[in-house]
Amino acid sequence: MFSSLISLCAVWIVALISPGPDVFQILRTASRQRRAGVLVALGICLGNTVWILASLAGLSALVTTHPGVLNLLKLIGGGYLLYLGITALSGVVAAYRASTRRTAADSAEVEKTAISGSIPASTAAQLRLGVATNLSNPKAILFFGAVFAQFISAESGVMEKLLIVVCLEVIQLLWFVGVAVAVSTVSATLRRYSAAIDTLSGTFFAGFGLYMCLSGAKELLGPVRALS
Repeated sequence: MFSSLISLCAVWIVALISPGPDVFQILRTASRQRRAGVLVALGICLGNTVWILASLAGLSALVTTHPGVLNLLKLIGGGYLLYLGITALSGVVAAYRASTRRTAADSAEVEKTAISGSIPASTAAQLRLGVATNLSNPKAILFFGAVFAQFISAESGVMEKLLIVVCLEVIQLLWFVGVAVAVSTVSATLRRYSAAIDTLSGTFFAGFGLYMCLSGAKELLGPVRALS
């Protein structure tokens, strides 16, 4: 049991620290405001908690039995990531156009408006952004849809599953909240490159989202094409 748990935690750590939508979203928000970054990080953790509980309840087995479920999740998640990407890139374009119409005396106000307008204003909205980003994350979809199943079995008892949940929760909280705090610590420096960060994040989101949509649609339409 413990050897399997250690292996799962090791794979989990590798999955968390590899760059993906979750880290990019924390980078965007925490570079503007520490509180927003931490709340988005907590929202991401909540999203992962949904994946963990769903997998323990049988999501992994369902995906293994019906691969079409994974493709549908990829299609939905890809669509949301594409939306995030387009939104981020649109914000960059809008901020650039606004800055070109302002005088030098208004530059500070433009920067302040761009910073405040780039992140959700309310606590609930910031948490929702984190949850939605994670639930659409291709890494989470693939990890919990396929990899996670290798470390659990139908014979796993309640205490074993509880231990798995606690270990994964502690690890992800330390990582995501730690990243948010670390990014916000150097936020003054990062804020000077906010347009570049948004452009990079938006391109990443849009590219990943488009790839997931095309991949999911191709797999879902494959059987239909075979019948035609």
